[in-house]
Amino acid sequence: MAAFFMFRIPQLGNEAHKTAFFTAWKVGGHRGSAHGDIPENSLEAFSAVKKEGGQLAEMDIQITKDNVPVICHDSNVGRITGVDKEISTMTVNEFRQLRYLNTNISLPTFAEAVAHCVANDIMMIWDVKNVDEALITEFVTQIRTHNLYSKVLVSGFYPTDVYMVKKADPKILTGFTWRMWELSTSDEEATVQQFTGALQAIASVLDVLVYGLARSLIMPKFLGSDVVFYHVSDINRFLISDAASNNIYVAGWTSNNASEQAWLRYFLGVPFLTDNVSTVPR
Repeated sequence: MAAFFMFRIPQLGNEAHKTAFFTAWKVGGHRGSAHGDIPENSLEAFSAVKKEGGQLAEMDIQITKDNVPVICHDSNVGRITGVDKEISTMTVNEFRQLRYLNTNISLPTFAEAVAHCVANDIMMIWDVKNVDEALITEFVTQIRTHNLYSKVLVSGFYPTDVYMVKKADPKILTGFTWRMWELSTSDEEATVQQFTGALQAIASVLDVLVYGLARSLIMPKFLGSDVVFYHVSDINRFLISDAASNNIYVAGWTSNNASEQAWLRYFLGVPFLTDNVSTVPR
């Protein structure tokens, strides 16, 4: 218990930039608003969010061999480009030569994505998977240079990543992302087992422990998180009430059902991410 209070990062209060962010954000594009011919995590997908009535674009960050942050969900670009190669093994110049499948659209670097969203007044969520000091420095530089404290939130599944970002600059808004059975299943619906045998059993036990830490808000409070991203199937009024009493917001990912979106937005009053902003009920 002493360690919890010794190392925890204090929650932000009702600071103006925090209130402004969560007041403005209602609907966000998961990897942008990628549908039809618009590729995920492209500048075109980020622009589509704004055109279709959303306020925010979520984007995924990877790191090249020469330590340049770039935008891509997968660590391997094969699924979206047809080139079977790990981003960590290529230079940024090699990354720039890539094109999304069946298009002439290039994959953006992190700096290009930020500049594009700043120029078009699009809020951002930077989803991280492996934070290091260089990436944190880049985050802090971009946010301070463009005064993005009320426009950007950094989120991730890994507590250490969220902790490191918040510790570097407590003013930066951060979020802890979580879903039931995250460690033991590989799909959002939690139906496909991640492992077999003893490993699966261990992962399931760990999931139960993580559930307790997430649902009780012990983990988010320790991390100083401003929001918890729950899978839409895990959100309810009681969870939202508990979070609010601890000065923590709740957001949902990823909703692609119109009835569910109306329930999230108008009944529960929580912001959410969707793959296609154009289909969200107004």
